[in-house]
Amino acid sequence: MTDPARPTGDRTGPPVVPMTRRRALRPVPGRIPAVSVVLGVLVGVGLVSAAFPAAGPPPAPSNGDGLILAPAGSHASTLFCVPGTGAGATSIVYLANPSPVAVRGVLTAVGTSGGPVRRPVTVPGRGTAAVTPGDGLPPGPVAASFAFAGGGVAGQMVVADPAGWSTAPCTSTVAPQWDFAGGSTVSGSAVTLALYDPAAAPATVDVTFLTPAGVLLTPQAYQGLTVGPGQYVTANLGDYVQNQPVVATLVQAVSGGLVATELQQASVPSGSGLALRTGVPAASATWSLAQTTVTSGGAVALDLANPGPAPVTATVQVGLTSASAAPQEVSVPAQAVVALAVSGVAGWPQGVPYTVTVQGTGPLVVGRAVAAAPGAPAPQWGSSSAVSTPATAWLVTGPGQPGNAPLAGAGAQSLAVADPGGTSAHVTVTALDGGMAPVRLTVAPHTAAVLGASRLGGLRPLVVTSSAPVTVELDASPSGAPGVVSTNGVPLVG
Repeated sequence: MTDPARPTGDRTGPPVVPMTRRRALRPVPGRIPAVSVVLGVLVGVGLVSAAFPAAGPPPAPSNGDGLILAPAGSHASTLFCVPGTGAGATSIVYLANPSPVAVRGVLTAVGTSGGPVRRPVTVPGRGTAAVTPGDGLPPGPVAASFAFAGGGVAGQMVVADPAGWSTAPCTSTVAPQWDFAGGSTVSGSAVTLALYDPAAAPATVDVTFLTPAGVLLTPQAYQGLTVGPGQYVTANLGDYVQNQPVVATLVQAVSGGLVATELQQASVPSGSGLALRTGVPAASATWSLAQTTVTSGGAVALDLANPGPAPVTATVQVGLTSASAAPQEVSVPAQAVVALAVSGVAGWPQGVPYTVTVQGTGPLVVGRAVAAAPGAPAPQWGSSSAVSTPATAWLVTGPGQPGNAPLAGAGAQSLAVADPGGTSAHVTVTALDGGMAPVRLTVAPHTAAVLGASRLGGLRPLVVTSSAPVTVELDASPSGAPGVVSTNGVPLVG
């Protein structure tokens, strides 16, 4: 039986740009330091002597999600935004700066058929800036890097096309590995993998795919790919991984490092949707989703991918404020992906939000697909990644900025704050620009508190601080159901 959270029907994906192949090299462990990318870009545009403030503490190491903000006093910082949009689509990057002083930097944008294009960017103190990376480039997919003379800036990508719209955070990490759980290549779904090398050295890449049958697919065309310095390439998963209801993608740079995202256009029985996903640079035994809501007539599925050589048992637990539900155990074979239809689990709630925690006996990668009920507003489908690392402070950049929404009616619908730990979390939610009264709440262990649109200050970026580590999820409208257009925050350090 077809999972209603999975795509059906026909849709044409973004254009495919061939990738250069060469023989694979032996693996090189470790990451490329992001600060080297910053210095190279800033030197190239002559900003070093004019823009750098006094040296501050170095950026903290990235967490397992690849998302973290350098402290505001850092000497330099970077962001990498790869929306991967094709013909007929638009993309905007919204930048948020939680520090009290303006931060200057440089945008470098490249397309699959043009670039690079460089231009200066300034993000005001405790303010936002909107950038269209594709300006000055031929129509088509685009990737961008931001090099700032200072720290603290977060970026949020927003993409839109006739299928729907989606939002995802920019990453601060160049890494040798990127994993994705979710994505479908059945008729009606087009998934585009985007690979961007912002560094000064080429990256040699192997791409493999996991299927529900436990088949590890290693298409010859995706082995030993070369992504040159400053280059950006895309690939259509359906060319080699065909008619799979769910696919996990594993990107491994056997030399160098890069940034990877996936963009899926989908049709479902209730309509259509778009999903932009940033990969994660490492699998983890623990994942969480701050808010999952199964609407009447809708469907929600968790995608559990096991990239390892041994089977993993995943315990999936839901958290409710006034009730309990029996956990589910899911066996995930080695090098396979399994979809758990949580909307069909007996005894699990419908119509109310709950947290989801996945605990594996080994490392996994976890994502979620949501399909709205028939007749729901557009878009009716979306997909997002779970979070592996809770934090005590988050910056949540909304899907736009005050007075500058990416599409008509776009706004923050709800903010969920989940406490996956064993003690209550005392949480404060404030607007980055101070334009709303602080909201204070207490979140009990293994539950979530959800703030509605009337308490969120419109499109203002939010800062969430907590006495205990929490996870956060922002749901945006318009959408057909919670989780269709959603994003996680970015941890704050320093």
